[in-house]
Amino acid sequence: MIDLNRVRNWKMEGLEKRILISGAGPIGLSFALGLQKSALSIVVVDQHKKPTAALLEQDTRMIALSHRSVKFLESIDLWQALKPYATPIESVHVSEKGYATKVELYASDHHLEDFGALIPLGRLVLGMHEAIEACDNIVYLDETRLTDYQVIGDKAESVLQSPSEKETDIFDWIIAAEGMHSHLRMLSGIESYHTDYDQVAVIARARFSKPHHNMAYERFTSDGPLALLPIGSHEMAVVLIADRADKEMWETASNERFADEIIYRIGYELGDVEAVTDRHVWELSLMIPKTVCKPCLTLIGNSAHSLHPIAGQGLNLGFRDCELLLPYFAGGNIPTLETLKPYQKDRRKDVVKVVGATDFLVRGFGIDIPIAPHIRNVALRLVSHLPPLKKRIARFGMGY
Repeated sequence: MIDLNRVRNWKMEGLEKRILISGAGPIGLSFALGLQKSALSIVVVDQHKKPTAALLEQDTRMIALSHRSVKFLESIDLWQALKPYATPIESVHVSEKGYATKVELYASDHHLEDFGALIPLGRLVLGMHEAIEACDNIVYLDETRLTDYQVIGDKAESVLQSPSEKETDIFDWIIAAEGMHSHLRMLSGIESYHTDYDQVAVIARARFSKPHHNMAYERFTSDGPLALLPIGSHEMAVVLIADRADKEMWETASNERFADEIIYRIGYELGDVEAVTDRHVWELSLMIPKTVCKPCLTLIGNSAHSLHPIAGQGLNLGFRDCELLLPYFAGGNIPTLETLKPYQKDRRKDVVKVVGATDFLVRGFGIDIPIAPHIRNVALRLVSHLPPLKKRIARFGMGY
């Protein structure tokens, strides 16, 4: 399964400590790239067949990167290759349908060029694959799954299953970046808290008749929030939140019906919707595990937290996991549960803060009583007249 010549070369070069990363999404791959210059050998496994460059180039789903996430991608020598495909977010508009009050945040007010950027998911993953291929200490195994593991001393004996064979191998540490339904999280016995929002996110791209000037929009309505994130000059990534009962309707609705719903929620701020792409519909829930570390194991990304997309923080939380975990492996070091206590404390604090804020937005703007919209409008007006609070909100969105 593993290229034995690569393993022998690792040993000759002193790369005897080994890390297994289960999951080859953006979080698992970026963690691997964060170790590309380390004295560690890295094995990345993913149960799916490795996507081709052509397939990834066709994946136009958009990812919102916070300012901090962009800085992290710079730190692992990836951003310069991705930057030509990114659209910067230079300002943010927040409002509620039916009220004139709005809050607008400008990156220039914070002496920044932008708050972050939008990039196609396929292009992000393709850039990571290309960078992985140039790394001598990283092996990528597609169609391979970690089916079981047990801790023996300070090592993890791991069972790797591919379509043709099963192999047991030894690793010094395992990183679970498998997503919300993490097999490793369940294998390790880590309990988690779940809550269902009874909502779906309808995701697409839309082209408007007016330019967006690199402004992102967060629009709250009685039917659910709508986020519009800038792409190019006239196109927007659309995240429309709806009741789960309407899931089938939005999966089968015509493009004209979907475009009408966008206009109903945002108005003609950006002109007419001239075209929309195919839609993806996702059910929304919250998941937080009781811990993210066990002996020889750390959960990152959606394996460690899954939350509502209303504030666009999910993937960015995962990049912060990588940013703060990587130093524990510096110099070829292998951490322990004891040395990872500060990491766990920091991540718990960050996740609770973000989940608290997003949960407040979901439930606060979901209250359907006559006085609720008026109260929310007063709150938005206060924010618009309190520069320190605006600054705090902007920094939250940037990932700080």
